[in-house]
Amino acid sequence: MRRSVRHLLALLAAAAAAAVAMPAAAGAETQAGGATAARHDDDSFGGNYYEDDGSSDYYDDGGSSEYDDYEDVSDPSSTGGQQPSGTTRAPAAPAQPVTPVIPITPTIPTGPPVAYVSGKVAQLQSNGKAAIPRGAPQSVRRMISAGNRLIGKPYKWGGGHAKLEDKGYDCSGSVSYALIGGSALVSPMVSGGLAKWGAAGPGRWVTVYANAGHVYMEVAGLRLDTSPIGDASQNKGPRWRPVIGKRSGFKVRHPVGL
Repeated sequence: MRRSVRHLLALLAAAAAAAVAMPAAAGAETQAGGATAARHDDDSFGGNYYEDDGSSDYYDDGGSSEYDDYEDVSDPSSTGGQQPSGTTRAPAAPAQPVTPVIPITPTIPTGPPVAYVSGKVAQLQSNGKAAIPRGAPQSVRRMISAGNRLIGKPYKWGGGHAKLEDKGYDCSGSVSYALIGGSALVSPMVSGGLAKWGAAGPGRWVTVYANAGHVYMEVAGLRLDTSPIGDASQNKGPRWRPVIGKRSGFKVRHPVGL
């Protein structure tokens, strides 16, 4: 009798457990079926899934889909240069005119009145300045006038390069200052640059002698130089001095046309 009761209780417990398990299994099967359906819907595009360590899915469209025919209307080349119908392109902004850049030659301030002499040769005066020959071209006369502004200033290494109007000048700063005064140069150059500047050979009115370490110039019969070589006065700094022509190791250049 007791065995029959225990057997009956065991059967009832098993039946109760089965009743609880059946809804859970049905729910799991429903979720699995939904995922399978969703997976099937996505597969209808003809692609494949790739698993990334089980955490997410990446879809490969298989190389073609209904979206492959989409054209990017922002790129006119995709429509042969024609704007697709139904869209409006904003009018292009008018092109702005390009203003050419014209180098401006610095203006040398006008100095005190200077003496003029007839003919084509400048003459050295007692005050160290040069009398300007009336027969010289206008640009040459302006060079001599600019050179006169330097007389009396001391030698200063790098002078005349950082700023055109300086307290002192070195050799290339002095020559550059005179060339700028005659509109033959736009900005100061070092002696090595002047050795390659302009045209080769001596000029009719102006000749520049330059190498990597020094430069001087001769204008209408006078020499503008910071070196006192060949000058009995032995004054230093930028000065008008007697011409000496070409020294060994110097390149000979001149402004085109002069």
